[in-house]
Amino acid sequence: MVRQLTPPHMQHSLRFSKRLLGACLTTLLASYTTLAQTRPGFYSGFEAPVAANTYSVSGTGTGLCLGCLVTNPERAVDDNLDNYATIQNTLGAVGGGVSLKMNLTGIAPLGYRAGVVISTGSVLNVSTLATLTLRTYLGGVLQQELSGSDALISSTLLADNRYGVEFGATKAFNQVEIVVGGLLNGVNTVRVLYAYGVPGALQAQRGIGYLSRSAVPAAGDYAVTTSGGSPLALCVGTGVANPGNAVDKDLTNYATMTTEAGVNACSVALQVKLEGTAPAGYQAGFTVGNTSVVDLNVLNELQLTTYLDGVRQESRRGAELLQLTALPDQRYQVSFRSTKAFNRVELQQKALVSVLNTLHVYYGFGIEPRFFHDVTPVLSNFEAPQRGTEYQESASGLLCLGCGSTNPQKAADNVLAAGDYASVRFPLSALVTYRLKLRLNGAGGAGNRAGVVLRTNDGILNASVLQNIRLTTYAGSNGDQLVESASGTGLLDLGLINDNRHEVAFLTKRAFDWVEVELTGGLGLFSDARIYYAFAEDPNPAFPAIVGPALPPSEARTGRSSDISAVSAPLEVFPNPAAGAQRVQVGLAQLPAAGSTLQLYNMLGQMVRSVAAPERTVELPVTGLGSGLYRVVLVDTRGQHLASQTLVVGAR
Repeated sequence: MVRQLTPPHMQHSLRFSKRLLGACLTTLLASYTTLAQTRPGFYSGFEAPVAANTYSVSGTGTGLCLGCLVTNPERAVDDNLDNYATIQNTLGAVGGGVSLKMNLTGIAPLGYRAGVVISTGSVLNVSTLATLTLRTYLGGVLQQELSGSDALISSTLLADNRYGVEFGATKAFNQVEIVVGGLLNGVNTVRVLYAYGVPGALQAQRGIGYLSRSAVPAAGDYAVTTSGGSPLALCVGTGVANPGNAVDKDLTNYATMTTEAGVNACSVALQVKLEGTAPAGYQAGFTVGNTSVVDLNVLNELQLTTYLDGVRQESRRGAELLQLTALPDQRYQVSFRSTKAFNRVELQQKALVSVLNTLHVYYGFGIEPRFFHDVTPVLSNFEAPQRGTEYQESASGLLCLGCGSTNPQKAADNVLAAGDYASVRFPLSALVTYRLKLRLNGAGGAGNRAGVVLRTNDGILNASVLQNIRLTTYAGSNGDQLVESASGTGLLDLGLINDNRHEVAFLTKRAFDWVEVELTGGLGLFSDARIYYAFAEDPNPAFPAIVGPALPPSEARTGRSSDISAVSAPLEVFPNPAAGAQRVQVGLAQLPAAGSTLQLYNMLGQMVRSVAAPERTVELPVTGLGSGLYRVVLVDTRGQHLASQTLVVGAR
């Protein structure tokens, strides 16, 4: 059925009670269980805010701050999300500033995201961010302080020119303070809507995977190649120093990859051998760093390639295809999701035009995907989706001949194949906006990533295309409560799944039930788009402290370990990968509670096996399962997920 785009007939209100922010997490439907987090969020939302109990205002620094004041500070801690306090430094600050400290409704544990939602009336760029400081407190005691220019601070453009400015807290907190000042006329007026502490990525102790780590590195464990140059000038200064450091056991050692300024298209590549073979679906990449921030310009000159027994498997290049994850100490992971098995990875760097490029390469890896994306997200996957209750359409713009949508219900059904999607068509010159709102088959939690899987006709999602995509979350059974919105640079392109399908998402701050994708056509943009489904998922967990192959259940039960780990994981699967096995053994670190079960989920979040778990060792049948990645989950009688592990089922 082809449906013409028609203007919407409903206006959405931005009003949303702060008391409801953490109350939208519901019990998931029995037909679909997810590992999406249900940890609560905490906000500066009080029904009757009182100074000293819920907020405080003060001057900061030792310098002069003329015209500095905070008007209506209580509005940043009241129960109306649209209210705001206003921080002003009208005459500019020289060494001084003014701050607003806001209490939260509870104690946010370490690992939560600490931040504020603000509006400045202008673009929040690097120079204006430098005038801001965020601090966290616990019971009035300072815990952390970060400048807005710190690499650990992130800012996201939300709806109505609002920004979320935040960082991942390494200490618990129940107060968040924002400081404005420090630079002459940096930011004159800042509206502060509220502060928050919402769940961040969970830290896992041990991950299954393989590193470029050898007790005694040999020449065959790495290879260095260079290319480029011209008859007039060779690539002098291009190469890799100490390549053996990228394959030794000390993961703090690094090789130094250097390329000369790119007048001769010089490039250098370092290939390293992994400890074992990573199955298809594992994340392939390197941990890298340098003396400054690895930005998009550097990322665009990097290429990752995987090999299996010397045979090239697949390759990804540039910021549009590679995933960049920040680690402490100015280190990063650059990686992509593999579709083929591999046991060697290669990093190639091309020279930039105007600078000498030096990159520290610590080690290569092939690691289970749960450390890079949620393998059991909440999806818009209903058996028989209905218009209005599971999906809603609207459009705006001038009359558009040739514009239309087809099969919008397919973005809300439980068929997640590449050929099952909602289709939207735009003539190249049409300035039309189309919206498809999709209900999730479960609850999206505060701190989740909210997103959609989509594909454009040219398969490219660059910055100009992302500017014409907006994602919005809603709450309520009919999706009438607007919660959050992000577009352009506020969106994360999480990379390709396959068939040029992209995951596009943003990090939320509040619970939600619906995800809406808004697409605007225009000259030079996509002429059609395919929308596959919406999702809510946990953000990437922190990189595991320990990486190694799966331990046999006997080692998990007795506490034995290799030199990789001295700590047993709460759930181990053996054999893993399971190739040709009819059943696998699951070892639990301790005796499970009565009534516990082991459940097995495929990558679509569908439960395919469920067995009772009365003992510490349980057999799980895998006969009849297709090859691929699965998730083994230990569930108690209340439906709470106690532990989980990835299972790889190979071809028989």
